[in-house]
Amino acid sequence: MLMAYPATRQDYPELIALWQASVTATHTFLTPTDSQKIREQLPTYFAAVELTKWLDGSKLIGFSGRQGPMLAMPFIAPDSFRRGYGHQIIERLNQKQNLRLVDVNEQNPGALAFYQRQGFRIVSRDALDDAGQPYPILHLRRD
Repeated sequence: MLMAYPATRQDYPELIALWQASVTATHTFLTPTDSQKIREQLPTYFAAVELTKWLDGSKLIGFSGRQGPMLAMPFIAPDSFRRGYGHQIIERLNQKQNLRLVDVNEQNPGALAFYQRQGFRIVSRDALDDAGQPYPILHLRRD
């Protein structure tokens, strides 16, 4: 059974390792340098969101960061992809507070397809990511 727990600073090393595994599997468009820069900023990003770790029993499945109605950082362990965990996480977060927004890298078509299956639709696009890098961001919304 999938359980949610507030993440703390003590969880950061484990969450960063999961992030790295997930990004390696899904964000093949990132340069190693850019990936490392983002990795170094993760503690700052974690502190800016409502950070939740998701476990099935004692196994860390993933984590999410939320800012109000926006899912700011959803990451799942690669060995847990396509097992229904992402859907469960979205639904649980939505029950807590209406989850309406998420951003996704345009170069990550698997994530885009996942969010579209969850009822999100593209509402806008930015040519650059938040760091000004050439990784287009799609802004999605569900009503």
